[in-house]
Amino acid sequence: MLDFLRRYSREQLDSRRMDERRGFQLSLIPDLANAGLFGVQIPKRYQGQELSHSDTLRVWRQAGAIDCNLLILLAVHNTLGVPPIQDFASEDVRSAVLPELAQGRRLVTSAISEQSMGSHVRAISSSATKQPDGSYVLNGGKQWISLGADANYVNVFARLTDENGQDAGITGFLVDSSSPGFVRGPEVVTLGLKAVPQNSLSLENLHVPAERLLGEEGKGLVAAKTAFTRGRLMLATGALGAAMRALELTQRFARRREVATGNLAENGRIQQIIAESVAATQAVETLVEHMADRLDSGRELPEPFYFAAKILGCELMWQVVDRCVQLLGARGFVDTNVVGQFYRDYRLFRIFEGSTEAITVYLGSTILKHPQQFFSIFDDFDVDPKLAEHVSRIDKLTTTTTADGQQRHILASQIGELACWAIMAVLTADGRNRSSMYSHTASWSEQQLLDKLRVAEDSKPFVELPTVDELARHIGEFELSIGNVEQRRPGIQHDLDLLLRRG
Repeated sequence: MLDFLRRYSREQLDSRRMDERRGFQLSLIPDLANAGLFGVQIPKRYQGQELSHSDTLRVWRQAGAIDCNLLILLAVHNTLGVPPIQDFASEDVRSAVLPELAQGRRLVTSAISEQSMGSHVRAISSSATKQPDGSYVLNGGKQWISLGADANYVNVFARLTDENGQDAGITGFLVDSSSPGFVRGPEVVTLGLKAVPQNSLSLENLHVPAERLLGEEGKGLVAAKTAFTRGRLMLATGALGAAMRALELTQRFARRREVATGNLAENGRIQQIIAESVAATQAVETLVEHMADRLDSGRELPEPFYFAAKILGCELMWQVVDRCVQLLGARGFVDTNVVGQFYRDYRLFRIFEGSTEAITVYLGSTILKHPQQFFSIFDDFDVDPKLAEHVSRIDKLTTTTTADGQQRHILASQIGELACWAIMAVLTADGRNRSSMYSHTASWSEQQLLDKLRVAEDSKPFVELPTVDELARHIGEFELSIGNVEQRRPGIQHDLDLLLRRG
């Protein structure tokens, strides 16, 4: 698979054309299907490849180094779409659907996000009403659905009302997109990741047979969480591949570029930036490889590791890409030099599967409620005494008294970020003796943890914030400076004329 992806990127793929035309080349889907890339972890009995977690992450890293659109096409199908079916559908449904998905004859995605709730799954308002014959009728809307208008199957999560009119909880359904009542909405024009369509979907009295239930009634959050957690690990790994590719190009340029101070790569400040970027890349690689190894060995993988992958993996890797744009100078701003498109495409990863800010506060809030449950994950490691002292300082911060909800949110954000860095520092310290670069990465990770720990400790008591109304009033006055500049020129009319439509 890796050989295929490398050869295909050199000989067949045209990322620039896909970006400009906002779509994939016609041969891409069958070519990827022939290589088995739509059934990466589907069991062989369903005609899949049944790859290990470690090998699957190697595929995501490779795809991420080539093109973000390629990565997301494969990953939405394999990590968001397939797992809820593979893990929660009935055997009859699995036997019928998974071979189609594994062969790439059908695509699948998941529809969770809605206009008013984003990735806050518990706030889902789409409804499902159970019928006397055991089937279900779905109504509502979904937003920001990758491949939403192109997938043949969609895992839809909705709030179920039982036969007695009682709320029965969020439930998952496997929906055939050819079903009456499945309405495809328009594609959103995005900043990057232009070849992967993001659509809204409407469910209008859509009938779902009883056998298309995903898991148990009211237990849809379990299936949705499966998609989210695997997706977060995939995002970090794909972004890792992009950072590696960006650094490869940047190092090549720096070694060849002469500036006023001499060779660019030998400039001390440039060398420092590149070294920090390499350390960040190696730290994220250590994290995702550790996670894959634990999954392959059947050991429990605590949820904070998935948060660390999403938060630090996506944030650090996009920072590396951003630095590479800067180090390439004017060449970084030229959109055909790869890194510029990476800059636009991978920016979404800081938002995908929950924005960094939202899930950092969520992670920190869960730790504040049950601190020892989090800190017990370090019992599996032989933690250096100095690192153990840093971790104990985080534990002490969880006892901080806050005056109001806003301060509690800020504290939760700090605790969430520190928790991620504690995981990263402990993992990289374990490999300190592998090489001088590993040693540098371990020291860098520990320093990041220490710096953020000092900031958190020094921020008590918290700075008092302006009220929400004060902020809104101040920003509202900006119009006095910049005026009303909303553009209202009519665009192209796409809809069929009213007199020509069906009645």
